[in-house]
Amino acid sequence: MSLTSSDKVYHREIILKKRNEVLAGLSKELNEGVHKVPELKSSLGSDIGDMSTLNTSSDLSAAIAARYADMLREIDQALSKLEEGTYGLCEECGEEIDGRRLEALPFTPYCLQCQKKIEEDRKKRRQS
Repeated sequence: MSLTSSDKVYHREIILKKRNEVLAGLSKELNEGVHKVPELKSSLGSDIGDMSTLNTSSDLSAAIAARYADMLREIDQALSKLEEGTYGLCEECGEEIDGRRLEALPFTPYCLQCQKKIEEDRKKRRQS
């Protein structure tokens, strides 16, 4: 994808805005998780069901934080690609990613067709 200087500035701004949103979400989740566990411990009893609730809450917070961290990695990769001149090219097939897809998900590494195939393959692996 051949981007002009103004295109690069535009896409960089969009990606950086998304990065700031993800950082804010991660920070919020980490802060809430740190404060949530002691609150839950004090409000719950010590039976197995109560401990299960605490573990589930902690696991959920960890999963959410991990997803935010994954998104940050994807965003940082998109920023690197922008600098390298490969932004907007599908990592799977090498074709240009549709501009509307980049608008909706500016850090996507795949075109829609390849993303669908990846998700179908993932679904098949889970089912087997």
